[in-house]
Amino acid sequence: MASSPQIREDPALVSTPAASLVVVAERDPGIGTAPYASPVPNWSLRIPALDGLRGIAILLVLMRHSIFGMETHSKWLSVLLAAGQLSWSGVDLFFVLSGFLIGGILLDARNSPNYFKTFYIRRAYRIFPLYFAVTALFLFRHLPFHIFPGSLGDHSPLLIPAAAYLTLTQNVWMASLGWFGPTAMQATWSLAVEEQFYLTAPLLIRKIRPRRMVAALISVIVTAPLLRMLLHYKFTHGSFACYVLMPCRADALCLGVLAALLVRNPKFWQQLCAKRALLWWSTGIFLVGIAWMTYKGYDPFSSPMNAVGYSWIALFYTGCLLLAVSTARGWSHRLLCGPGLKGLGAIAYCSYLIHMPLILAGRRVLQSLAHAWPTSTWLVGGLLGVAATLVIASLSWEYFEKPLLRRGHRYTY
Repeated sequence: MASSPQIREDPALVSTPAASLVVVAERDPGIGTAPYASPVPNWSLRIPALDGLRGIAILLVLMRHSIFGMETHSKWLSVLLAAGQLSWSGVDLFFVLSGFLIGGILLDARNSPNYFKTFYIRRAYRIFPLYFAVTALFLFRHLPFHIFPGSLGDHSPLLIPAAAYLTLTQNVWMASLGWFGPTAMQATWSLAVEEQFYLTAPLLIRKIRPRRMVAALISVIVTAPLLRMLLHYKFTHGSFACYVLMPCRADALCLGVLAALLVRNPKFWQQLCAKRALLWWSTGIFLVGIAWMTYKGYDPFSSPMNAVGYSWIALFYTGCLLLAVSTARGWSHRLLCGPGLKGLGAIAYCSYLIHMPLILAGRRVLQSLAHAWPTSTWLVGGLLGVAATLVIASLSWEYFEKPLLRRGHRYTY
C-alpha cells in the first residue's frame, strides 16, 4: 500500500487531502429515537464498502458474459436468464464509482500546484501498463502470420485499426461501425470512455468554481439523454453509438462526481445521515424501475433505454453508492465489507480486461474437443474462463499492479 496519505483511486489506491471530520446526530432506526454520532468519512482513506460495490460491478459483468448471455430452448431456464439480462449494467456501476472516486480526488486536490502532473502520472501507472500488455497480446494474434491454434480464435484482419486501441479511441470506431469489433477486446470500449472522461474532468473541476459546479454537473446529466435520443433517431448506428460514446454516458460519470461534491459538504452529509431512510426508499423506487425494464426486456440499444434507461440505472447506482458511504452498520455494510466482494473489487480492473478473451478461449477449446457447440459447452467454457480470469487477475494484482501503484503514489499533490 502507498504511504500516507492513502488514496482510493479506481480499482485500487487513491489519495487526497484529508476531509474535515464533522460529527452529526442521526436517529438509528434500530434504537428508536436515540441519537448517535456519525462522523463524516475521512475521504483520504480507503472506504471498504466501495471495494464491495466494485466487486458487485465486476461480478455482474462476469455473470453477463458467462451465464446470462446464454441461449436456451428451455422455458424455465429462459425465464431465469431473462431475470439477469440487465447484468450488463455492471459497467454503469463502474462509471458511477469512477466519477465518485476520481471526482473526489480532483475536488480535494484542485488547488494543488501538482494537480495535473500528479493526477495523470498516477492514472498512467494504474491504467497503461496492464492495458498495453493485454492489448499487445491481442494485436500479436492479428499479425500476418499465425502463432496461436485456431481454437483460440480467428486471425482475420482488424476492422478497427490497431492505432485506435493504442490511443483508446476504439469506442469512436465502434460507434461508426455499429459493432464492438473482435470479441476479445470488445469490453475495452468502457475503458476508452473513462479515459476520455479523465481528459476532460480535471480541467473542468480545476476551472469551474465549486458554487457553479453543481449546476454544470446537472446540465451534463440532463443533456446526456437528450444527446442519446438525437443520435438514436438521426444517425446511422445511433443506438449503438449511444452505448459506447463518452458524452452519451456522461450522466453516470457526472452523477458520481456530483455525489463526491455533495458528500464533502457538511450540511448535505448531515442531512444524508439523518434522512437515510428516505434514501433507502428512493433507491428502492429506482430498483422497481429496473425490475420493470427487466420485465419488458429492454436491451441496451432500445429507445426506452436510450431515452431514460441509462440515466435511471445510473441514479439507482448513485443511490447505492450514497448508501454504501453513509452506512456504517447493518447487513448491507457487512455484505459490502466482506472478504468476497472486497477481494473481487481489488482485482476488478484486470478481471475486466482479460475476461472476454479467456471466456472465448475456454468455449472454443471445449468446442474443439466436443466437435459441437451445445449449451453446456457454452456455459462450462464460460465458467472455466471466469475461473482462469480470477486466478490470473489475483496474481496480476499482487505481483504487477500493486508495485506499480506504489511507484505512482510517490508523486504527491
